[in-house]
Amino acid sequence: MKSILASILLLGSSGATTPTVSDSELSLAGVALGNSEEQVLAVLGPAPKRFETGEGTAFEYDGLTVYVGWLEQQDPGKQRRVFQLEATGPHACTPAGLCPGAPAAKVVATYGQPVQAERETGSFLEYYSNQSSCWLQVGTSGEFIRSISAVCQP
Repeated sequence: MKSILASILLLGSSGATTPTVSDSELSLAGVALGNSEEQVLAVLGPAPKRFETGEGTAFEYDGLTVYVGWLEQQDPGKQRRVFQLEATGPHACTPAGLCPGAPAAKVVATYGQPVQAERETGSFLEYYSNQSSCWLQVGTSGEFIRSISAVCQP
């Protein structure tokens, strides 16, 4: 979170605009951040693999991992919801049609200039939501998109 805020502050102080997307773009393969576990299963069906992460459950589909858990304090009356999506397969696309395996140039053509972020897991092109504390993270490898993630900061 600190590195995201630092990137935003740095862009703001340099006169550049922060690249943003709407929450409606924080969706992969028809599953959106904040969807309930029931909604995920209705869209994608039962996951071929699932495992506990310590923060919730990961549902592994071909080319897409969906993480569900409690976005707020666990409560018997509340449903687990999607808090992260990670796509590596060519059919796990954003609503605007950005998919893993597509040319990396399509990222800028689709969403404009990104923030380039260095994370523990590599270098990413990022777009922050203009409606929430979530963001779209695109990993590239050479000339192609290797992964797309939609992530929320609690």
